[in-house]
Amino acid sequence: MELRQLEYAVTVAEELHFGRAAARLHVTQQSVSEQIRRLERELGAPLFTRTSRRVTVTAVGEVFLREARGAVAAVRHALDVGRRAAAGTLDDVSVGYAEDLGPRLFQLAVPALRARLPSVRLAPCPMTTPDQLAALTGRRLDVGFCWTAELPPGLDSLLVTREPLVVALSAGHPLAGSDTIDPARLSHEPLVTVERAVNPWLHDHFVGQLEARGATVTIHREISSLDRLLPLVLTGSAVGLTVVGAAAARPFAGVVYRPFSEPSPYADHSVVWRRDAAGPAVAALVDVVRELRDAGAFMPPELGRPHQEPVRGDRILGDN
Repeated sequence: MELRQLEYAVTVAEELHFGRAAARLHVTQQSVSEQIRRLERELGAPLFTRTSRRVTVTAVGEVFLREARGAVAAVRHALDVGRRAAAGTLDDVSVGYAEDLGPRLFQLAVPALRARLPSVRLAPCPMTTPDQLAALTGRRLDVGFCWTAELPPGLDSLLVTREPLVVALSAGHPLAGSDTIDPARLSHEPLVTVERAVNPWLHDHFVGQLEARGATVTIHREISSLDRLLPLVLTGSAVGLTVVGAAAARPFAGVVYRPFSEPSPYADHSVVWRRDAAGPAVAALVDVVRELRDAGAFMPPELGRPHQEPVRGDRILGDN
């Protein structure tokens, strides 16, 4: 059995198409088919069921491929570590970050980490939360800073902050004159929120919290960033949902932000890493973030207050 055969089998399982798998691997379809057949002969059972219309994974394939993915990921990780050691960059830590979360983390954590481990360098990687979790599991990422979601096995997390949601409204909207907004008052308003395709858990978390407070949720559009939300709000086409930190960082003429009545809907931010993460750099980064959090550095800013100014308080958030 060769590593090449495992890689081919994993790619075919992901694509469920021999031609697309071959294109991804930059080899011929004949080569992929031949290596899969050799692997199946060695195992004594087929991994895939092939028809003229589709490719499906067999029961044996499901069991085998779970182990094959881990083996391929482990080999790739070993190669990556070896190459980084050869290049003298073993202390690099790749850090994923989701929309609106990264700048705050790097602004606060980089100086503190350099003071503790001067040789460590952080390599920022903008990624959605699901992509971060997949990359962590696949050993392509060392640390993630993401919207809290259900964690795959083998990952640990530290809850950094719980950030209230706010409503983005055009200045002329009837709700703009309210000091706080009960979620039920958003019933049938055309809402703009995070794309479910980008982060299903976060989208459902937002909608579920509003529905639990009596709102009949009507999604007008799903967007990937606040920059795309604000023009829709400004023109009166929709009402937006975002977190208070993003709102405070992006004042926009003609748009007002209003908090929800308590208890406010919220979104959690967490640092995530693999339980078996080796070396001191990841542990040091997590410790730095924990200390900053406990000092109040990640507390959500108040609307109208500069986002760069740390907001301190005596409320300490617990770990996930």
